[in-house]
Amino acid sequence: MRLPGFGLDAQSRLLAARVLVVGAGGLGAPVINYLASSGVGTLGIVDDDVVDLSNLQRQVLFRPDQIGVPKARAAADWVRSAAPEVAVVVHPLRLSAENAALLDDYDLVIDGSDSFDTCYTVADEAAARGLPVVWGSVNRYDGQFSVFWDDAPDGRAVDYRDLHPAPPASGWDESCADVGVLGPLCGTVGTAMASEAIKLITGVGEPLLGRVVTVDALSATWRESRLARAPHRAEARATANAARRASSATGSDAVAVAVGNSGDRASRARSVGPDIGSPELSTLLAARAAGDADFTLLDVREVDEHDFAHIDGDLPAPGFGTRTRQRPELDPERRVVVYCARGPRARAAADLLAADGYDVSVLHGGMLGWQLATRV
Repeated sequence: MRLPGFGLDAQSRLLAARVLVVGAGGLGAPVINYLASSGVGTLGIVDDDVVDLSNLQRQVLFRPDQIGVPKARAAADWVRSAAPEVAVVVHPLRLSAENAALLDDYDLVIDGSDSFDTCYTVADEAAARGLPVVWGSVNRYDGQFSVFWDDAPDGRAVDYRDLHPAPPASGWDESCADVGVLGPLCGTVGTAMASEAIKLITGVGEPLLGRVVTVDALSATWRESRLARAPHRAEARATANAARRASSATGSDAVAVAVGNSGDRASRARSVGPDIGSPELSTLLAARAAGDADFTLLDVREVDEHDFAHIDGDLPAPGFGTRTRQRPELDPERRVVVYCARGPRARAAADLLAADGYDVSVLHGGMLGWQLATRV
């Protein structure tokens, strides 16, 4: 809390954060250690493996007497012992498309898995939900890490498939158990991943979005490479994201109309408008301040989130759209722009407002996108 630019405000954001760590191995261990010790409020741990003797040289949360214990459970026990104020959720399974709904409970995903299949699952399922991903990989003496966010604003969207468009040929999916890894390298990469996660949660510093760091432990060198989405993939992802948002809005409208007591609500219902970006919102806010525009900026995050950081001139509506349908009094003739941390909660609120006939849009990327776009 004594760090310049960090302080109690950023520490409070850590307390409110919900982070899912996929893989409790060589990378997941230092990530879990530092995030728990740093005060992250809720940690979910996904791993379907058990502790093995060969893990102990790099997976620093585990002890010899825990051999044979599920890693997710052993890691959770460490968190409860070292940081009892942290809520820890155990997911003793391999992440797949069939169980990926568990991502819905988290704000950020950290991928420290050791298989290409899991990496692609994390990438696809996080993209489908607009979730940022902190990714890392180690092999022998080399490591890599980066930040991916398919829903990032201002043309900064990238994900794992932009780095690795397709899995390698059969036989190249080698784990650390197969080819070995220098133990301290896992700590080097894992602690860097934890730093990126803290930066994303708090808004402090510049995240590694669109950049990939490669670490060579033998030569003690760090190399940074730029990563950008190819035009054809940008078009495909934009189409997929638009379809996802449209499907969400259509489904919610249909439910809202079906449970209505009369046809009046159905006659008022309209579609959620196109997302607006942070630059457009800045322009709208300036126009409103000058008296040239009139709209309501609605924050549907919880009270503590709003207290930690918010956009000046907004109207709090805690939990509207997800936890409650109770909203503040709104002028039906005035446009509404809704935002939350990343976007999913705002979309749920926007669906309800659109079903009641409001002209409503969602802030693309939510508060995280706003902080990235307006950071000096």
